[in-house]
Amino acid sequence: MGRKQLEAFKELDDLACWLSAAGVDLSLWRSGTSKTLANLWEEYQRGEVLFRNNPPVRMVEVVNVRVTRDDLLLIEIEQEFINGERRARNQPPSEKMKPGEDVWLAARRCLHEELGVSVEQIEWIDAAFRKEEEQIESPSYPGLMTHYTSYTVEAHVRGLPQERFWRENLAAVEGDPVKRHLWTWVRQI
Repeated sequence: MGRKQLEAFKELDDLACWLSAAGVDLSLWRSGTSKTLANLWEEYQRGEVLFRNNPPVRMVEVVNVRVTRDDLLLIEIEQEFINGERRARNQPPSEKMKPGEDVWLAARRCLHEELGVSVEQIEWIDAAFRKEEEQIESPSYPGLMTHYTSYTVEAHVRGLPQERFWRENLAAVEGDPVKRHLWTWVRQI
């Protein structure tokens, strides 16, 4: 989707040195619900994030899928980590886009990985999507600003539970701290 790499790293130590030199306190990434430097390195190696210099900014493209049923919207309200800690989320199914993925492919992958649904269960509401951009401090990587380019699509998904439900993290890779996700339906405003 047109992301441009402004900083390249050959190994994890290069990334760590760059962040530390810019004043990012990596010791904050080792506790609670924050992720680790190794998690960020994995995201970078998979092409899910890029970096911009001066000051350091993590660049991420995300697809959000508004799953609706009547006047209800599906929201992930919480994540449970492997260490037993929990983090509030309050957001629809979302997924970082991979290199070469368009919005629709990423949205289908998101629904499969987050909710375990197949393509046959999905009915897209509109062929258009909404694009928004924001830059905030990353909740996963304290002290690191993140520029999010978010694409939002809407769908109905057949076969989901009617009440609050947990789903195991099907997309977990080695080192991913998230064990499972808690979903619920909320009234749309």
